[in-house]
Amino acid sequence: IFGERLAPPPDEGIKKLTLSLAAALRDSGHDVRLLTTGGANWPEMGLTNIFADRLLRSAELAAALRSFRPAAVIYVPTASLTLASAARGRMLKRYAGGAPVALVATQGRRHNGAVRLAARLLAPDLCAVQSAVTLAQARALGWRTVHLPPGVDLATFRPVSPTEKARLRAKHGLPVDRPVVLHAGHLNRSRGVHDLAAIADLACPVLAASTSTPQDVTLSEELAAAGVRLFTGYMPHIEELYQAADAYLFPVPRDPLGPSSIDLPLSVLEAAACDLPVITTRFGALPELWADAAGVTFYEDRAALRRAVAQLRAGPGGTRRLAESFGWDAAANALLKGLLSGS
Repeated sequence: IFGERLAPPPDEGIKKLTLSLAAALRDSGHDVRLLTTGGANWPEMGLTNIFADRLLRSAELAAALRSFRPAAVIYVPTASLTLASAARGRMLKRYAGGAPVALVATQGRRHNGAVRLAARLLAPDLCAVQSAVTLAQARALGWRTVHLPPGVDLATFRPVSPTEKARLRAKHGLPVDRPVVLHAGHLNRSRGVHDLAAIADLACPVLAASTSTPQDVTLSEELAAAGVRLFTGYMPHIEELYQAADAYLFPVPRDPLGPSSIDLPLSVLEAAACDLPVITTRFGALPELWADAAGVTFYEDRAALRRAVAQLRAGPGGTRRLAESFGWDAAANALLKGLLSGS
């Protein structure tokens, strides 16, 4: 399994997805070697960092794959469905002695005719996607595709009792007399996080910011001034914030030309696993999966967001059932089976 720029901590979607696939395949008894470039050695995750250029030209990387002799290669690129990612997949295939390569496309991308033609020549053996839009885009490149949603750790992300919720609020300095609405993601203007400020008079909005990407300090100050509670350091037990919250907000704008999150955001699955009501934009695969699901509210503008927050009720959101079918073991083994079957 190969990914770019993998390094501690595990608090970003593509990073968590790559690590989780590796862990699930190991748990299933497979011999897995997890490699990265531009990242760091991470012994507890079984991750080795190897120098390579942007197209993965590297004698060290070639030697590592040649000596391991993999039956299959799973590549989770940071930027999906690009010519560069396809070329890197081909380089991995060459180093692996022709072993089949699956490219996990977590985001869609539009292509012109010239790119589509070139992409056909660099097609991976399999492209795994998370949404209908990305599926159509990959097929337009002539790539063999499989629909493969990610998983969620249902043991870690789980609902707690009201007593435990109160304890966690006290631990993290959150109010007990107001609804708490959480978003976990990037402290970045493209992520729509100003929507948190728009509900500060109705609830206590909380942003748990990833430390794996640059944080906008000016934006942080704006949000704090508007009443948003920010957690900007790494939280090894992020599940506690989900368990302390009353609802989860996913405010990332839908933008097929410039996706700023993976098609099926892991944070939304984690929130559902904790049985939180989910308030979200119509992003990626979410409306495909949960168009009419109880406990999930889609909003188009801030007026609709405010109505959804104002209507929050205490108690479970009934969304745990929506997450229970998403398992990392099933996802990892389905990907491997699809790749090795060749059909």
